[in-house]
Amino acid sequence: MSLTLRALLIFFAVLVFFFVIRRLKKAQMQVLDSLFWLLFSLSFVLLGVFPDIAIFVSNKLGFISASNFVFLYVIAVLVMRDFSNSLRLSKQEERINELTQSIALREKQK
Repeated sequence: MSLTLRALLIFFAVLVFFFVIRRLKKAQMQVLDSLFWLLFSLSFVLLGVFPDIAIFVSNKLGFISASNFVFLYVIAVLVMRDFSNSLRLSKQEERINELTQSIALREKQK
């Protein structure tokens, strides 16, 4: 894995870390959501500081280079996060519809 990619991983991990901490202090982010992003940025730091981890996993999975594995890792984690957010959003929309109907029925009865 190139030194440039390692430096970028660490740089963006630190950037995400400070951004998340700032949002937490302003109460603009839930703790559970921030935990995901903090762990995700920690994984960037680990891959940047210890590139042997990415090299080992990429060799075991048959990737040509460790950077390909890193890109796939990032894409896969973000896709899983997006799916999780979609599920949560669907549940919230369903709950909003139920609450809206309940309020409408109460107002009609008055």
